Amino acid sequence: MKVGVVNAGNIGLRLAFAWVRLGHDVMLSKDTHPERLRARVRELASEMGIGENEIAQFRYGSMTDAAKFGDVVILSAYFPRLAHILKELQHDGITLSGKLVIDTMNPLNVDANFNHYHDLKYMERTSITQEIQRAFPKAILFKAFNSIPASLLEVRKWASGRVPPIIFMGGNASSIGTVRRIIEETGFKPQFAGYDLNHSGLLHLLAENEYEGNVNVVFDVMKGTA
Repeated sequence: MKVGVVNAGNIGLRLAFAWVRLGHDVMLSKDTHPERLRARVRELASEMGIGENEIAQFRYGSMTDAAKFGDVVILSAYFPRLAHILKELQHDGITLSGKLVIDTMNPLNVDANFNHYHDLKYMERTSITQEIQRAFPKAILFKAFNSIPASLLEVRKWASGRVPPIIFMGGNASSIGTVRRIIEETGFKPQFAGYDLNHSGLLHLLAENEYEGNVNVVFDVMKGTA
């Protein structure tokens, strides 16, 4: 599998490490200070106990290169830079047509003191997935990996039997299996919440799409007892 990571920050890098260790072909890119990316890869690899053989497998390129390269494209932008990144990709002729695109982002803005907060005004008028869909209407878009802090997207940090689910939404019937496998390869358990990225009522969606309407199972899964 060819994976292009558009902005390999804390989330993108942790996912990339899991996939490259399984032999997938992964290209990393960075929005700001791309010259620092290789050093960040080595720093995080050292923390995670990942060796030189795996590090050497990564490819590096621009965000446009990564978007062109991947059959699967991970969009993991720093939210305040999202609009700029989408415009840059469009300017470079990227359409993501037919590509499986996974959006990992939350609308977390930053204030003058570098404190992060959910941008409620933004959330009232639109969403990240809606912006991506408008920019790239022919992409096969999913939302995933956004419900757990980046630092906890490593299975080794969870006790055996207590690994939380990764909830995913979007795409189409022919692409769900691929995303399930991608999530499983990171060591987490995929939980499908339906195709509609603009829908609300997460527990209801999980029950309907993953557990044939059984809400009790959903609560067990969310508590880590199923």
